[in-house]
Amino acid sequence: MNAAAILLSLLFGTAAVMTVALTVAWLHFGRQRHVLTWTASYAMGMVQWTANACGFFLKSPGWFIVTGVGLIISGSLLAIGIRQRSGKPLRLAGFVVPAMLVILAMAFAIGPVGSQIMQGLIIPAYVGGLLAVSAVSLWPRDRSFTPPELVFFLALLAFVIVQFALAGSAMLIRGPEIGKDLYRLIFSIFMPTIYVATAVTAVLVVAGDLAQQLRTQMRHDPLTQVLNRRGLDEAAGRAMALARRQSLPLALVVCDLDGFKALNDGHGHIAGDQALKGFAQLLTSAVRRGDVVGRMGGDEFGLLLMNSSAAAAAEVMERVRVEVGHLALPGFPDVWLRASFGVAEMTAADTQLEDMVARADAALYAAKKDGKDRISIWQEAA
Repeated sequence: MNAAAILLSLLFGTAAVMTVALTVAWLHFGRQRHVLTWTASYAMGMVQWTANACGFFLKSPGWFIVTGVGLIISGSLLAIGIRQRSGKPLRLAGFVVPAMLVILAMAFAIGPVGSQIMQGLIIPAYVGGLLAVSAVSLWPRDRSFTPPELVFFLALLAFVIVQFALAGSAMLIRGPEIGKDLYRLIFSIFMPTIYVATAVTAVLVVAGDLAQQLRTQMRHDPLTQVLNRRGLDEAAGRAMALARRQSLPLALVVCDLDGFKALNDGHGHIAGDQALKGFAQLLTSAVRRGDVVGRMGGDEFGLLLMNSSAAAAAEVMERVRVEVGHLALPGFPDVWLRASFGVAEMTAADTQLEDMVARADAALYAAKKDGKDRISIWQEAA
């Protein structure tokens, strides 16, 4: 088996393994759109490398046209998947129209014109530019790269450099054979490594996203989408340490819906779930970025308000208390919600969240005892 056959077999095998791996990832880990798009990209890569082999060994221009089309489609799908993952606006016409123009130009270069310079220039330059834009789209907003994202980004940049090097070799030729030799040298030395690196790092990104998704699920309540008790405990540890380090006040609010058991018993769990979700949304919208909202269990929620005294936290909760009274449950027009709140401020003796919870719970109990639908601060309840 000659070197070209080994090289093309490696590239085809990489595309095949990636297609299978990403198909499994899509089927079993959330069926995310960008994973399916990347699966299609590497499936097209299998077609592309097969056509490349046919064109090389059969000396057929038609197969090289198929190879070029496959490379353009594969690169476009990879770029579209990156765009989908980033959550940025996706206009398919922005990918389809340029791709069609490049395919027409490539077919013209291979067919009527027969220009080797154009053949070697058009597709690498287009794919390089496409992946350069994709690398920019991968750049995260309002946070740093995760390690998988960083290595994928660097692999994309390396792919861009190789593609532009291939395009440059076509422009710098001093004769047909010299140009072919330079092109083949760059391709054979760098393309297998870069192609495999891009494939492996794409899998790392999918795995990293899955790990982040699992971490989020472990720390968040699936019904209300706020933190669960485990997530609240972890966030409280960080918040208390920060407040102590910077000598800032920290307030804890423990609250629940008045008569929630009667609501469940009288109207069913659908009404109860709607009430919990609506209450959680009100709490989340009332606090600032950096504050913490968590579901402690049942209908009881806990809020940590950073750089906030107990009195200031009570003022925020008063607005929430009023809004709860106007919260409508779809399908249950006769249901009117009320909520009670207990507030406690961190003291120098507090070492863990439970220390604050005990006082906030005592304040909540006092609010219930005094008639419900009200706010009680621990100092007043003591």
